[in-house]
Amino acid sequence: MKQTWKKIAGLMMAVICMFAFSACGKEEETGFQRITDEMANNCIAVSQSAVESLASFDDATLEAYKTNRDDFTRLAVTEWDEQTAELGAFQSMGEAVADVNREEGQVTVKIPAVFENNNGEIEVVFNYNKDYDQMIPAYLLVSEEETFAGNMKGAGINTVMGVGTVFVVLFFLIFVISLFKYVNLIGAKKDEKPAAAPKAAPAAPAPKAAPVVEENLVDDLELVAVISAAIAASENTSTDSFVVRSIKKVNRSKWQRA
Repeated sequence: MKQTWKKIAGLMMAVICMFAFSACGKEEETGFQRITDEMANNCIAVSQSAVESLASFDDATLEAYKTNRDDFTRLAVTEWDEQTAELGAFQSMGEAVADVNREEGQVTVKIPAVFENNNGEIEVVFNYNKDYDQMIPAYLLVSEEETFAGNMKGAGINTVMGVGTVFVVLFFLIFVISLFKYVNLIGAKKDEKPAAAPKAAPAAPAPKAAPVVEENLVDDLELVAVISAAIAASENTSTDSFVVRSIKKVNRSKWQRA
């Protein structure tokens, strides 16, 4: 009995494996692995033809194609018109290279191009369509080639813009701060008269000069005679016994007070 169940289980496992392998093979056959080298080469040819057509259109034709019902045509014409306005007129294109991504079902064709003002690169992206088993163009991009000089130019412009913005803001802040002194004058009355200045006090009169006392200069001999006579009168004696030893000058102010 056990052997019978083992045989049945083994048969079921074999059937399951067969279905699994067949399903995987079918998915691989109908999946994105069907992008062949021939499809990639066709994408390159279509991309080059699209670039040549866009380069041959004049402004009126470009404007007319911007309203086309086809999404790829409308987007490609708009992108071409906008980018060539900066890069200049198209001059030539280099060798195209196809980048195949079978996992995503996508082919990207890159074409180096030379424009009037600068070099650039054109990318055309194709998506794989299972229903038609072919590649369908999705969109076109035109970009400027990055160079050291271009990067330095962009960096310089960004630096100047940044520093200029900082200085403009600083000058604006200085101007605003300088207006703070007028804040207290906003509510003041315009017709208010300023307070009168206090009158200056009258100048004090100049002090009067002291009267000059005129001194009567008397001869020293006469002065000695007068003093001697006064002393002799008070002592009831004669002036003959008086002998003048010396004459010294004294403070006249004290003499006057006496």
